[in-house]
Amino acid sequence: MTRAVSRSEHDWLSETYVHEWIASDVTRDDERRPKLRRAASLLPCDRGRDLRILDLGGGYGEFAAQVLEEFPNSTVVLHDYSPPMIAVARERLARFADRVDYRLSDLRQPGWSADLGDPFDAVVSAIAIHNLREPALIRDVYHEVYGIVAPDGVFCNLDYLIPSSPRLFELYARALGVGTREGPTTVASDVEQATLENQLRWLREAGFAEVDCLWKELYEVLLCGLRAGH
Repeated sequence: MTRAVSRSEHDWLSETYVHEWIASDVTRDDERRPKLRRAASLLPCDRGRDLRILDLGGGYGEFAAQVLEEFPNSTVVLHDYSPPMIAVARERLARFADRVDYRLSDLRQPGWSADLGDPFDAVVSAIAIHNLREPALIRDVYHEVYGIVAPDGVFCNLDYLIPSSPRLFELYARALGVGTREGPTTVASDVEQATLENQLRWLREAGFAEVDCLWKELYEVLLCGLRAGH
C-alpha cells in the first residue's frame, strides 16, 4: 500500500528506501486495518470454498493478511513492483506458510499478468493503483484485470479517486483540514481524470457486468466489479 504521490517521489527498488518508508507507514496500520478488514469481508465469496485471490500492488502484505484471515480456505498471490517490498511481505506473512505466493511485475508494462497463472476467484487491491497517475494506465489495468478474473469472480479496489472539479477538490481539502497541496491530487483539466464516475465507466468498458462503489469516505472509495458467469 502506497500513499497518493507520484512514482517519481519513491524509489521502490532501493532496499534502504523501502525499509525506511515501511517503518514510517506501519504507524498508520492500526487506523487502516479496520478498513482493510471491512473491504475483505465484503468480498462476495464463499468462505467454505478453496479460493484463489490476487492482491494487486500488495506492498508489505497488510491487506493480504486480512484476506487470508477472513477466508481461511483461501490462497493469495501477492503481486508488487518492488523486490524489497515483496521481501518484507514474505517475512510478515510467513505465518501463513504455503497459503501465499509472490509475483513481481510492473503494472505500467503491458502483459504484466502473464505470469500469474490460472484465473482468480477474486482480485483485490488497496491504495496502490492510483499511483500509476496516468488515467490511461489505470484504465488499461482494469482491462487486464478483467482477463484474469474467473467467471462469477470479483474485482475490488480500495483506492483514492480524483475530485471531479476544482470546487470539490477544495471541499475535500477543507473536510480533511489540510491545504489543497496536501489533499487529493488533481490533474490538468484537458486530461480525462480518475474520478469516481470515470472509474466505474472504465470497469464497465473492461467487461465487468455489474459495477458499483460499495462505500466512500471523502476521496477514499471501494470500487467493485463483478464478472458474469459462463
